[in-house]
Amino acid sequence: MNESLAKNYAEALYSLSLDNNNYLELQSEMKALKQVIVENNEFVSLLCSSFLSLEEKEEIIDKVLNGFNEDIRSLLKVICKNRRAAIIPNVIEEFNSLVNHKRGILEGLVYTIYPLKEKELKDIESKISEIEKVPCELKNIIDATIIGGVKVAINGHVYDGSIANKIEQMRLTLNK
Repeated sequence: MNESLAKNYAEALYSLSLDNNNYLELQSEMKALKQVIVENNEFVSLLCSSFLSLEEKEEIIDKVLNGFNEDIRSLLKVICKNRRAAIIPNVIEEFNSLVNHKRGILEGLVYTIYPLKEKELKDIESKISEIEKVPCELKNIIDATIIGGVKVAINGHVYDGSIANKIEQMRLTLNK
């Protein structure tokens, strides 16, 4: 349910951004908003709070996101008005996916046992882009079950360089 709501809000912003021909600018700002949320996880909690009035939440949005595009701030205010602030991270992801699709950028997942540094993620994206022959954007997922190494899932392919996969391959070889 929340995914479809998030998609609806993202599609509304995306449609508006196409009309204004500023989808790249909004994508950049939505990524910045995601960073704000990651660095200040209480931001969304504050917008979800039943102790604050809608006017107070709107003031917070205007103060915290002062330099952001008015369309993004308005969208967040509508989301808060409808008491759906918890889905803001999903709206950001959905909007990013819509813009990436328009730009021909594949999206995928990279599994590691620890969070990747920005440069490490960019290096993996670059290598996968070479292999897939299209630009790609990867989201880092922490997964201790791979033991070590990297596993990438994109465009229906899985590139598995994980230690867990190597152990499984050795087990299969030994069982023959």
